[in-house]
Formats: sequence, structure tokens, C-alpha cells
Amino acid sequence: MKRHVIKVLGNEWSHKALILLIFVIIMGIFEPRFFLPGNIRSILLAISIYGIMSCGMLVVIITGGIDLCIGSTAALGACVLTMTYVNNGQTNGFFFIGLISAVLICLLLGLFHGILVAYLKLPPFVVTLATQYLIFGIVATITGGNYITPRPGGAYYWISNARLFDIPMPIVWFALFAAVFAFILSYTSFGKRCYFAGGNRFAAEIVGINTKRFTLISYMIASLMACIGGIVLVSLNMQVFATTASGYEGKVLTAMVVGGISLMGGKGGIPGVIFGALFVGIVNNALILLNVPSEFQTLVQGVIIIAAIAFNMLAHSQSTKTINRISGGMVRRHE
Repeated sequence: MKRHVIKVLGNEWSHKALILLIFVIIMGIFEPRFFLPGNIRSILLAISIYGIMSCGMLVVIITGGIDLCIGSTAALGACVLTMTYVNNGQTNGFFFIGLISAVLICLLLGLFHGILVAYLKLPPFVVTLATQYLIFGIVATITGGNYITPRPGGAYYWISNARLFDIPMPIVWFALFAAVFAFILSYTSFGKRCYFAGGNRFAAEIVGINTKRFTLISYMIASLMACIGGIVLVSLNMQVFATTASGYEGKVLTAMVVGGISLMGGKGGIPGVIFGALFVGIVNNALILLNVPSEFQTLVQGVIIIAAIAFNMLAHSQSTKTINRISGGMVRRHE
């Protein structure tokens, strides 16, 4: 019982869950439409896209890096798939050819990032920020600045618009990838070494972990998941354009910070990704329902990031104090 009390009172997640619950209750009071099934589905659909991208970003951040290029990578993958599909009769065969081409190109992009960061020692922030603008320029050139809209039907349409037990496929994809990454990071040697490499790179290298290889692989994973997220997005919207997925890197990073994932590396997990994505999705939905102007929504996002950083630091400090206080009392009673 005492151990249970320590676990509950000293758990940062109990604080976060309480804040989220209070926010949801207040939102439901001021806007009854918030609890409508259609609105709940809209929230889950929105967070599923950047939730998928966040799974890949998580691996990069755990290993001590960052990828500001995931939005443009998503646009590139979506563009390659869509153009291949549309320009060749929109058959399922060319859908799969486009899908494989998009995945391979995005993996090569991740490989390029990994080489620059791991082997040439270039700052990941600068590398991925530069390629972000470069790739959006390439996508704009390929599309000619036009909207490319396939006709409904076929694998392209069903990848996001089908349902599994009446659950929209984007939500299913997010749940599937979240489960896979949770297993990899928690129960495989690869996941454990990623944490070790990000938490203490020098010590990891001393014990024989090839941190450069893990950095390289992490950027390839991030690019792969960004590509998949972009494909799910354009399949849901049934169109691709020059700025597809623009700004999604901001949503992903906000979800990371809100979820308590350390941008310094070595800390974080899929539960943080899910919580962060859910919280950001609920807040964005609330702003829309309350008719808050779009320019203020960006302002609110910045405030959320700052508040999340402060809360995570405070929650960690309070949790540590609570555990120490209860543990100290138990020790004194035992003595």
C-alpha cells in the first residue's frame, strides 16, 4: 500500500492526466459540441497524422538529435507517390510502385542527414533546417505550384479512408506504429542502446556502442515515418500541393515537449508521444470550436510549449521531493 502511494503521488503522469482531465471538463462545459462523437473522431484523426511522424522523431530525439525536416519529408514522399500514381493511370500497381519509390527516396534523405550529422559532425538543427527549405522547393517545382488531386478509389484512397471495425484507418495506423515503437524502444537491445547513446554518448562509446550508426539509423527511421505520415495525410485529403505537411514539424515538437520528452536526449517514450499529441490535438480543436482567430492559435501553441517545459521541470522536482519525503518517513518509522 505504501509503495502504491509513493508510485501515485510521485508519478509525473498523474499530474499530467489531472490537468488534461480538468481541461476537458472545462471545455465540455463551455462548448457542449466538444463531446460529440464526430468531434472526438476529428481530434483523433488530426493527432494520428503527426502522431505517426512523432514516432520517428522520438527515436532521433532519444539519440540526442533533432529533425526539423519531417514536414518537408512528408511532402516529398506524398508528392512522389501521388505523381507516380496520377501520371500512370491511377492503377493499384503504380500505387505500390509510387509507394516503394517514396519510401526509398525518403530513406535516402534520412541517410543523407545521418551522414552529415554523425560522420561530418554538422549540427542537426542547421542540417535539417536547410534541407527543409530545399525539399519544399523541390516539391513546389515538381507540382508546379498546383494541387494534384487523384480520383477517389483504389489503394490510394482506401489507405486512409477505409475503416477497421468502424475506426478510421489513420487512427489504426497510429495505434499500430505506436505499439511497434513502444515494443522496440522498451524491449529490444536497439531501443536500450538508443537511450544509452542519447543519455551519455561518451560512456556509450566506451562500452563499445557505435553511436554514429545509431544516429544514422535514427534519421532514416524519422524520414521513413515522416514519409508514411505524409502519405496517410494526402490519402485522407485526396490531394497534394507544394506546402503539404508544412508546419507539422512544429506540431510534432510541441507534442514531444508537452509529453515530457527531453530534447537533450536519452529520455522519453511512446506514452509521452501519445499524451503530447492528444493534448495538442485537444487544445487545437478547442481553439477552433471557440472560433479563436488562426493567428492567435500559433500564439497559444508557443505559450503551451513554454508552459509545458516549466510544468515538466516543476513536476519532476515535486515528484522527487514527494518520493524522498515519503521514503524518509518510512525509513524513520522502520528505525
